[in-house]
Amino acid sequence: MRQTLLILIILFSFELYSQEIIKFSNAEFEFCLTKECEENDCKITKIEVLKNGILKQIIEPSENYFSKTFPNDQLFTIEDMNFDGKTDFRLMEFLPAGPNVPFLYWIYNPTNELFEKNTDYGEITSPEFDYEKKEINSTWRDGCCKHGRDVYKLTNGFPELTEQFVIGHNSEDKEYFEHWKVENGELKLIEKKAE
Repeated sequence: MRQTLLILIILFSFELYSQEIIKFSNAEFEFCLTKECEENDCKITKIEVLKNGILKQIIEPSENYFSKTFPNDQLFTIEDMNFDGKTDFRLMEFLPAGPNVPFLYWIYNPTNELFEKNTDYGEITSPEFDYEKKEINSTWRDGCCKHGRDVYKLTNGFPELTEQFVIGHNSEDKEYFEHWKVENGELKLIEKKAE
């Protein structure tokens, strides 16, 4: 009886908890992510960075979570995020109800040859990197009636908001467009149109 009970407990534990290694790579690095899941949610608990098959770094990311059914290939992105031609990466922090997806960012430091967590990028949700203009575009939605795009440029390696484009609906349900620009360190409205 005890043995049967022990077997059932072990089997039930496997049903509630599982671990998986997810691999991502580019021409230079391989990233092995440890994904741990409970009954409904998962998280990445460890990122191992390998170069030429040799372990270079182990990263334990801060809190992150996502649904057990969320596709693995959308959790992690390898991309040059500071326009220096080097590999950087980001990990989805969590999947919100809306489209403003936050990420945890790591930027490669060629001096010590390690990836360093960068919280300055944390404000940037759903990023798109424009390599020609060296800009970062962040799309967002604020409730049902307002959405936009923020434009960031890097200043001494730090992303700084330079412009904001907003489309919304006012109290009469008329659409409006706003263009904001940072001037002397302050975000100012430079253009507004309404239908």
